[in-house]
Amino acid sequence: RDAEWRSLTRAWESDQPELVFVVGRRRIGKSFVLARFARQVNGVYYQATRRTEPEQLNGLCRTLAERFDDPVLRSGAVLPSWEALFQYIADRAGDGPFLLVLDEFPYLASAAPALTSVLQRLWDHDWTRSRLRVVLAGSYITAMQQLERSDQPLFGRRTGKIAFAPFTCRDLGGFVPSWNALTRMKLYGTVGNLPGHLALVDPKSSLKQNIARLALDPTGRLVDEAQHMLDAFLGEADVHYSILQAIANGDRTWSGITRRVGRSGGAVSRPLQWLEAMQIIERVVPITENRPARSKRAVYRLADPHVAFWHTFVAPLLRSGSIGLAEPGVLWDELVAPRLDDHMGHTFERICAEHARSSKLPFPAIRAGSWWDAASRNEIDIVTLSADDQLFVAECKWGRVSGRDLEKLRDRARLVAAELPRARRIHYGLYSARGECDATIRAAVQGGDTWFFGPEDILGTP
Repeated sequence: RDAEWRSLTRAWESDQPELVFVVGRRRIGKSFVLARFARQVNGVYYQATRRTEPEQLNGLCRTLAERFDDPVLRSGAVLPSWEALFQYIADRAGDGPFLLVLDEFPYLASAAPALTSVLQRLWDHDWTRSRLRVVLAGSYITAMQQLERSDQPLFGRRTGKIAFAPFTCRDLGGFVPSWNALTRMKLYGTVGNLPGHLALVDPKSSLKQNIARLALDPTGRLVDEAQHMLDAFLGEADVHYSILQAIANGDRTWSGITRRVGRSGGAVSRPLQWLEAMQIIERVVPITENRPARSKRAVYRLADPHVAFWHTFVAPLLRSGSIGLAEPGVLWDELVAPRLDDHMGHTFERICAEHARSSKLPFPAIRAGSWWDAASRNEIDIVTLSADDQLFVAECKWGRVSGRDLEKLRDRARLVAAELPRARRIHYGLYSARGECDATIRAAVQGGDTWFFGPEDILGTP
């Protein structure tokens, strides 16, 4: 989280008042970083919960009592209003910089509808010469986005925005530094890419032992996390969960999802849009599409590898009653491990796409994605474009890659180039999770226009 920490540091060192919005999914590490940054600069960190307005005021007053060692607030006194509370903070801050973090701010705004208007007035008038740094953070991404709408009090007021993204597979090395690259990929495909989940992993135990403990034991921390991940945001989420199950089962198109869910029209489109806004799913179109929002070739994918793993393996075992009946290690050996390689196919494509976006080989990419034709008969896993119209296309295989794979890639690249008439040079890439290729691939790599990437090339060393 170096980039996020640097952004917070810049706001802290500013000579002006700062109003920073921080967004990101649950378990993504926002609270971890914000609480520690507030502690470092001796600020105030408060995490809201689903409580009434008086309870929120009371909770924040208790936090202020601890921070300022205030005997009156320690005795249980509560400041009478939000205006009084913010005035108290401004008086204590004086002329120096002071940080106030209001985490899970949508809960506060829901409990106190006038709060954003209070902040607007203070920001526009009372705080213009202050050095207050106010951070409003939230996991409810759609609610945080609404704060920036033109009809909302805080529209146009924020001075910065920090979006916490999931970790890449390469980042996992910091959690399990002694694991080899292939096993780290499997960890990515099972536990996923959220630091709140990865922090549960014991690096001294095996992948089998970790998954058995976390996801295949009835007391495991991840045995039902995906089953209830939307409960905090939605009162009724049956359709949303059904959509996730449909996508996990391979129904990735609009027609496939509606058929599996048994709904159509707005009953599906609105939940799909909400899930996409919450960064739980992603809508993907071929990189060659000129009007992505209207593309009829769009497909939907799960944005979290753990959610895909849970729906594929854990959910069926819960429904059948196997979890709690059979030993977790037996479930891994008999029902998970034999199918894990098949499951890793799509996950490996995501890992390779992360590498292609971050790597400068064979050129720094300005656009990255994938491609498939209208009939979905031909597909290319990775396509990147350079500023000078070079094209990189790549095939991703969990197992061995061969000359036949390269031949198919060359044929499909011509189809992509036909949709990108400005493309002037094509480079080819083959990714193998096991680092295996034949003599044809090795000869093509020596020829200069083909790249081969094994697991260590993709992830490097921790």
